[in-house]
Amino acid sequence: MSGTASTSVRPGAGLRSAAWLAFALLVVIMLGSAFIRFAQGDATLEATAEAARWVYRVAAIIFVLVIAGVAVLAWDELRPASRVVLGAQVGLAIALAFLGRITPSDHPIVAFGNPLGGLALVGLAWWIVLAASPATGRARPLLGGALVAAGCAAIAALVVRMPGLVAGLAVQVAATAALVAGVTLLYRRGNRCES
Repeated sequence: MSGTASTSVRPGAGLRSAAWLAFALLVVIMLGSAFIRFAQGDATLEATAEAARWVYRVAAIIFVLVIAGVAVLAWDELRPASRVVLGAQVGLAIALAFLGRITPSDHPIVAFGNPLGGLALVGLAWWIVLAASPATGRARPLLGGALVAAGCAAIAALVVRMPGLVAGLAVQVAATAALVAGVTLLYRRGNRCES
């Protein structure tokens, strides 16, 4: 299939399903990672944290398989900008896998890299969900950028000042929601440029 023909192909149901699965797995991974991080040192949550580690690991393995499958099998269904996003997602997933080998660590690159990298993966995965779905709505790039920045700032604040479990998970969920809303608004702008 030529490059000009591939830009007019509409994403199929398989790509939509895989994109949603990858996004859902990343949400599980993010919440599992946050739970493990906030539960550290609490003996009453030790068994639950170990179960969360296993869920995290299984979800991460499945995510890597799904996103690799999307990259290989659905490449022609994506527009050029979304291919760049997918490539960035695969590259970031590989980088985070290596970073995870030295986690937990107090080194700033590890301490900030894992949660911010995970949030970035969620944003990239959401972009692919949007790319695989019919686009609607108007762009609001300033609001979208502000929401993405707010989500990243909230995650960075969690690293600097480690709150309790409930507050930490609440901020994690709010940061993820802000990021998704921001990427949605930014994608609509990018989608017009891809046409």
